[in-house]
Amino acid sequence: MGNAFSPSTGDRIKPSRIQCDADHLDSDLDTDVISLLEENARLRALVTQLSDLVLRHVVDQK
Repeated sequence: MGNAFSPSTGDRIKPSRIQCDADHLDSDLDTDVISLLEENARLRALVTQLSDLVLRHVVDQK
C-alpha cells in the first residue's frame, strides 16, 4: 500500500498555467532588468561627457 500523500510517478501533478506564466514572467523581468542596466550605463556615459563639456566651457570662459 502506497503513501496516501505522495502521488505515484504516473500521477504527477503538472504545473499550473499560473506557474508557467510566472516562469515566463521571470525571464521577461530578467531581460527588462538587463535592458535597464545597459541603458543606465549609456546614460552615465552621457552624463560624464556632458560634465566634461560643461567644465571645459567654464574653464575657457575664465
